[in-house]
Amino acid sequence: MSTLRRLLPVYLIVIFRSVAWTLSVSGPVLPLYVRSLGVDVMEWGVLAMAQGVGLILFEGLWGTLSDLVDRRRLLISALFGMALVFPFYTVRGFVPYFFIFQFAIGALAVAIGPTARALVADITPLESRGTYMGLWFAAFMFGNMLGPFLGTYISEVMGYKYAFYASSMVLILGSVVCAFALRDLPRKEPQGERLNVGVVQGLKALFSIPSVALILLITVATFTGMPSIGSFLPIYASEEIGMSAVSIGGLVALSAGMQLLVNPLLGRVSDRLGQRRLMGVGLAAVAIMQFSFTRVTTPLELSLVTLALSASMAVMTLGVTMLSKAVPRELSGMAMGVYGSCEDLGFIIGPILYGFVWNAFSPSLIFLVGTGATVVALLLLLMIRGD
Repeated sequence: MSTLRRLLPVYLIVIFRSVAWTLSVSGPVLPLYVRSLGVDVMEWGVLAMAQGVGLILFEGLWGTLSDLVDRRRLLISALFGMALVFPFYTVRGFVPYFFIFQFAIGALAVAIGPTARALVADITPLESRGTYMGLWFAAFMFGNMLGPFLGTYISEVMGYKYAFYASSMVLILGSVVCAFALRDLPRKEPQGERLNVGVVQGLKALFSIPSVALILLITVATFTGMPSIGSFLPIYASEEIGMSAVSIGGLVALSAGMQLLVNPLLGRVSDRLGQRRLMGVGLAAVAIMQFSFTRVTTPLELSLVTLALSASMAVMTLGVTMLSKAVPRELSGMAMGVYGSCEDLGFIIGPILYGFVWNAFSPSLIFLVGTGATVVALLLLLMIRGD
């Protein structure tokens, strides 16, 4: 069986998760929905942070656990668990408890990323790792392309609460379909006897590799810059630029489509030229585009800058490829979990920081702060020797 054919079920489960995720809680629907309920921008920053807390507290756990048990069971269980949480967002009286739902969704959704990436590392040869990690990210972005458009369309036609119901339906379907589609993947035998000593020893082994700490710091910096776009751009586009919900959803979908096209190509090229060099060029482009948001005044300008930024942000997948090549295979799940926790740390820092800057200074200033975070990541990348 070819590598690509063996990985298709993994890519499929990533698509289901990302469609459901961006259809409601991680796309433009949730920030627009909570604003319609009277939640202010600073409070929205707290809600976005609550999701980030769930992500960071559980991603390392799920990644490590996936090294000890059957990875497939974690994937399917997480999909079904998420499906049970989404309907709670539709109850208006539960608004004071939204931070609990955000935490729960983050804690469950975060099982998918490290576990699926570890499966990719399990199956793919080292010399083509960039290509297949690029395809993993393309699958993720394909779901991200469909979700925001579907979510905003459903919200406009039927109401916001139906977007959350749709997310649940997608996840239930995904868990059932993937329970069968994942049957042919190699089974990972439980290794519970390693649990007592494996975690501490594994972490020590990871951080003894010189490039690992730098890659993880780069991840924190880049993902601190990202919420200025992901969490706040829909509100900025609506309230400062005057775009409609459907237009914003279409723009987010087009942005995901841009990354869908660029990522597989970038992954393949990086296998030949090296991940570090291409990531440096991409981060410089990301910083330029983030700064450009401080100058946009029309929907067309904002749309063009957003699409250019999306193409540049395709380099984010190169960091996880570099990490997967730097660590031994038996620690791949743990490494992906720690990497994901660094992503999540950025998603915790970013929303609170940008909510404060928005309220205390100026909405457009959040993009300047995001630019600074990306520049820090670029400087850290220059400290890594080789690929």
